[in-house]
Amino acid sequence: MISDDVWARLDPRVGMVRGIAYGRWVSAAIAVLVAGVTWMSGAIVPQLSHDMSGGSGAVSQDEAGRRRIEVDIGLQIVNEAWLPATVTAVGVRSAGLTLRSVTLDGGGAFPRSLPPRTRMALSLVLGVTDCRAALSEDVPLVVEVEQWWGRTTAEVRSEERWHTLSVESACRLNPS
Repeated sequence: MISDDVWARLDPRVGMVRGIAYGRWVSAAIAVLVAGVTWMSGAIVPQLSHDMSGGSGAVSQDEAGRRRIEVDIGLQIVNEAWLPATVTAVGVRSAGLTLRSVTLDGGGAFPRSLPPRTRMALSLVLGVTDCRAALSEDVPLVVEVEQWWGRTTAEVRSEERWHTLSVESACRLNPS
């Protein structure tokens, strides 16, 4: 049995969070919260996604008589952030596709300011250089965005393989 004298000498605060440690935990929690809000706002990295609005494929011939496979895809880029984003250029990263042109619906040119929670409709004309490669890879839509701190390049998020249907139909027109 432990005597009352021993109990009196023990520190009752042992194992408890001290005031300084408690303050550090609160500061860390606030820092994590601020970082999350900053990230979601789009202040550091643009928060963009896109929806496909349609597409078609075609086979044509160039001046030398070579067959060219092209797809015309309509997309809508959505600014998911809480801050506006200024889109200065659009492109694709693909071994089987080349970007031939970008047209903004409603006319105009880049740069285009995209307010929070709004959409920008555009049409991409892509040249298919390798059907097999274009159909087997995920093709990210890449945008260059002007931020308050400078320019950055970001991939636009999408749950779907936005190019597959149009490329597949165009490649069926030119089976070679």
